[in-house]
Amino acid sequence: FCPDCGSPLRPGVVWFGESIPEAALERAFTAARDCDVFFSIGTSSLVYPAAGLVEIAHEGGATLVEINPEPTDIAATLDFALAGPSGELLPALVKRLKDHRS
Repeated sequence: FCPDCGSPLRPGVVWFGESIPEAALERAFTAARDCDVFFSIGTSSLVYPAAGLVEIAHEGGATLVEINPEPTDIAATLDFALAGPSGELLPALVKRLKDHRS
């Protein structure tokens, strides 16, 4: 609840069934087009327009990485598919990258 007015606070997320704000979606499409590595994490990769981001990143030549407990339909386009919970795999991946850079 808001400490000033007592109203319920809303997290900065888009709930299922809501539209992604247009400006945010445009920034996401631009970032996907320009990235070197694209992570698809914890999603079914079925709900558009967000699911289209991996396609845009692929067309831009990005390395595609999926982190999910179960494989999704985008598996054929991926460079790496890491099966498991993101809360475990992401910290382990960051640690390995840091160790590799040392």
